[in-house]
Amino acid sequence: MAGLKACHVLSENFFEIILSERVKKMKKRGVINQQLSNALAGLGHGDYFLLCDAGFPIPKEVERVDLALTFGIPNMDQCLKAILDEIVVQKVTIAKEMKDLNDEGYQFLKRVFKNQKLCEISQAELVKLADNAKFIVRSGELRCYSNILLEAASGVETFKNDFIIDPAQI
Repeated sequence: MAGLKACHVLSENFFEIILSERVKKMKKRGVINQQLSNALAGLGHGDYFLLCDAGFPIPKEVERVDLALTFGIPNMDQCLKAILDEIVVQKVTIAKEMKDLNDEGYQFLKRVFKNQKLCEISQAELVKLADNAKFIVRSGELRCYSNILLEAASGVETFKNDFIIDPAQI
C-alpha cells in the first residue's frame, strides 16, 4: 500500500510540474489564435497583409487566416484592435469606394490611422494587391469595402514611435 501512495504522490507532483510549465509558456494577452499569432510574428519591415470582410475574393495561393465565425462576428473593428495590439503599422491602403459606400468604416479608419500614410485605390487594384499579400485575415465583417491592406513598420524603437496608435481610438 505504501508503494501505491508514493506512486499517487509522484503522479500528483508530475502533473503539477507539467501544468506549471504550460502556464509559463501560455500567452498572457493579445492574439490567441495560433495561426494569426504566427503570421503576425513573421512580418518584417515593409511586408503587407490584408484584413478583409466576409465576401472578399481571397486568392487560393495566399495563406488564409479565417477568423469568420458568423455574419458580422468578428467585425473589422474587433479584428483590427487585436491585430494592432501585436504589430506596428506604417501604411494603410483601402478601397476609395469605402468613403461613399461605408462612411462609418472610412471615418473609423481615418481616426485610427492618423499617424500612418493612408492610401486610397480602387477595389479592383486592392484585389490585385491581395495576390502578393503575405497572408489574408478574413473577418465576419459585412459592411461594404471593409478591406484594409496593412504594411508593417520596423519594430525599432526610434521608428515605431512615429506610428503609435491610441488604443482609445479603436
